[in-house]
Amino acid sequence: MSFIEMLIAGFFAVVAIAAGAFGIGHSKGKGKAEQAATERETKTKIEQAQAATERQTKTSKEAADVQDTVTRMPGSAVDDELRSDWLNK
Repeated sequence: MSFIEMLIAGFFAVVAIAAGAFGIGHSKGKGKAEQAATERETKTKIEQAQAATERQTKTSKEAADVQDTVTRMPGSAVDDELRSDWLNK
C-alpha cells in the first residue's frame, strides 16, 4: 500500500468511528428523551385523574347538601322555592 492509500483508509476509518459514535450517542439520547416524554405524559394523566376525582367529589358533596336542605324544609317551602326559581318567566 502506498502512503496515499493508507491516508485515505485512515480517513475513512476515522469517519466510520465518528459516525458510529454519533449513532450510539443519538440512540442513547433518543431513549432518554422518550423516557422523559413518557414520564411527563404519565404525570399529566395522574394530575388529570386527580382533578376529575376532586370535581366529582365536590359535585357529590354539593348534591348531598342540596338533598339535605330539601329534606329539612317543610313541603310548602319546597313548593314555594321551586315555583319562584324554576318557573318560566
